[in-house]
Amino acid sequence: MRDREIIQRIKDATDLAALVGQAVKLRRQGSAWVGLCPFHSERSPSFQVVAERGFYHCFGCGKHGDAFTWLMEREGLAFPEAMEQLAQAAGIEVPRQRERPAAELDLEARLRQAMEAAQAFYQRKLSESAKAMDYLKGRGMTPAFILESGLGYAPDGWEALLNHLKTLGFSAEVAEQAGLVSRSERGNHIDFLRDRLVIPIMDARGRIIAFGGRAFGTVTPKYLNTRETPLFNKSAVLFGFHRAKGQLRDGALVVEGYFDVLQLHQTGLHQAVAPLGTALTEGHMQQIGRFTKRVILCFDGDAAGLRAMEKGLKLALPMGFDVRLLLLPQGEDPDTWCMALGAEAFRELIRQAPDWTDFIIRRAMEGKDLNRIPDRMAAFKEMVSYLAFLPPSTDQRALFGSLAHWLEMPLSELDLAVKARASEAAKAQPEAIDAPAVAPVADVDDLLRPILILCREPGFLARAAAVPPAWWESLQGAALLQCLMDAAGDESHIPPEALAQLRMLEAKWSVKDDAELLPEQIFMKLELGFVEREKQALNRQLQDPGVMVDPAMQNRLAQSLENLLRRGRQLRGQMMDQRRKSFSR
Repeated sequence: MRDREIIQRIKDATDLAALVGQAVKLRRQGSAWVGLCPFHSERSPSFQVVAERGFYHCFGCGKHGDAFTWLMEREGLAFPEAMEQLAQAAGIEVPRQRERPAAELDLEARLRQAMEAAQAFYQRKLSESAKAMDYLKGRGMTPAFILESGLGYAPDGWEALLNHLKTLGFSAEVAEQAGLVSRSERGNHIDFLRDRLVIPIMDARGRIIAFGGRAFGTVTPKYLNTRETPLFNKSAVLFGFHRAKGQLRDGALVVEGYFDVLQLHQTGLHQAVAPLGTALTEGHMQQIGRFTKRVILCFDGDAAGLRAMEKGLKLALPMGFDVRLLLLPQGEDPDTWCMALGAEAFRELIRQAPDWTDFIIRRAMEGKDLNRIPDRMAAFKEMVSYLAFLPPSTDQRALFGSLAHWLEMPLSELDLAVKARASEAAKAQPEAIDAPAVAPVADVDDLLRPILILCREPGFLARAAAVPPAWWESLQGAALLQCLMDAAGDESHIPPEALAQLRMLEAKWSVKDDAELLPEQIFMKLELGFVEREKQALNRQLQDPGVMVDPAMQNRLAQSLENLLRRGRQLRGQMMDQRRKSFSR
């Protein structure tokens, strides 16, 4: 069986409303299900699931997809993983792909088993360590949350974990490949984490891929992650993302450390994530961007925290994020500040986090004397690289006016500099792949709308392809129909922009109470529309001075017009008969 057929079988067997309904509260409206969008913050529902056609669409943020994209975006799965999970739920056997050698798959499975065994070991040892339990109590961790988070303790011994893993049948080599043990200067295998509080690091699916170790007292380094492995790439993982991914409607709260995330999650603020001892990377932001385009950067108020904010801004703004900044008082971090204020007060701080403009202006002007031209120019250059990412608005014009006044420079010069920087940023972006221009949904002709809806069904698409192109090629939205015909119904061959428009069109149609589509009526209306357009064209030709002095041409056009009038009457009669039959049923 071909891959395309298997994918379609899985789609047909998956109840998309039930799948999405696990994360979104949905209610029935017409033939669709509606609810608050899980991808952006909103008060009125604009998110729709059209289960009968196997897709979802948000009219607010434009997010759309099917069961596969839902799992890929919400669970962080690759397409083969999403297909395997959906197939298993539907009871469909999927032929195994041979893209990865069996040995590689076996190794991955063995590494995951070793990580699970290590986790159980560390958790058991935690209850035996008064020092570790006292530390967690001092950090405000409750016994229930300690258990839920899988926190543990690595004993102060060279081979405690290694010996335990050997009793379970794991070799020292597998433990080393999993990052759980390392080699001493003599080449012996020893535990990587020793006498440390252990924090499990999960991937987006909630599977253990590494461990972080927190030292006690003045031991350095204070935090230590197990090394990178086939399961773990530090620069691509956000700590806490497996909990946060379903809670990002109000934006992702990016903090600095493990305990910032843990404390916020414990108090119910599950939108918090943190990089693992590295600066934010493009991979981190892409991961967040699958769920939300709003990011709140929350760092310490010290010099290092301010530098981290600047770096985060420079990364997030060109990627189209709405960035907010939450700067904490000197000496405080999200962990301690949340404990001091309480969850609700901290949540309000997040809601009211200001945008980045004030921060950047203050940073650019810090330590500068605006009475001196060199200082003014230095401040100007620092600000321009950020100002290019402000969307045009009355607020933007007011801000630019104030800056031009402070910097004692013409507003026009500021505008030119910002436009030049924006142009440079646009050139730096990858070139978009050309796709057929498609009309916005609002511009699709009413005659084409039902055809575009039914053309997603193979049988109807074949009928539509047999219709004379002259009937529809001049109508608004013809490019969408052409895309469907060119793709022969295969969504993977439809350009993304066109697919988004089609899903929006179907979502709008699905909420109608009377969503019945009668193919015969549709094609008769389409032909009648063509007849009416042709009649108008012929009448214009008959009024042309050149035609009016050519009797032969007049006769030919008049005969054509008569044929069109006759066909129009036939179509109207047939449509009336169809309506009577439908009413009599």
